[in-house]
Amino acid sequence: MDGVRRIVLASAATLLVLAIFLPLWGMTLVSVQYPEGLRMVIYPTHIRGDVTEINLLNHYIGMAEISDAYFVELRVIPALFGVTAAACLVAAFVRRTWATLVPLLLMAGSAAYGFWSMHRRLYEYGHDLDPAAAIQIEPFTPPMLGENVIAQFGTYSYFSWGTFLPVIAGALVALALWIDLRARRRSPA
Repeated sequence: MDGVRRIVLASAATLLVLAIFLPLWGMTLVSVQYPEGLRMVIYPTHIRGDVTEINLLNHYIGMAEISDAYFVELRVIPALFGVTAAACLVAAFVRRTWATLVPLLLMAGSAAYGFWSMHRRLYEYGHDLDPAAAIQIEPFTPPMLGENVIAQFGTYSYFSWGTFLPVIAGALVALALWIDLRARRRSPA
């Protein structure tokens, strides 16, 4: 079982490293003027898509500008993924329950912080509107997931592979922990 455990933890580390290069989350805005939709895709290190056009439209309702520089998270996420991947590799060779718990706790803490931070940012963008904006709308929170209507725009928000791979990595680390605990129960005291 030790070989399986190592492969599982090394696979988790690989998925975390791959996630650094893949999109985490995206949003598509569709309206009569933009039937093809405007897209914004968040990667762990940068934001891509129709950000310039979205910022121009957001200006009319008084939203803050979306930019890589505004999001400190974009400098932290790659490091978190890298440190957690390294912890997975250490756990692969240090057969101790605590060594397997470390990457699992890092993942759980990172996920909790990530979702909290994302919700907070979405709330800020939709509630901290400039009162002198050309178009006045009620404050709102853009959706983290799913469909919504904001002014005349239909929005569709979704998670992507940069989020799914760490979730799968977390499941693999939990499997490795289960292997550890099972082996510990079977070993003579």
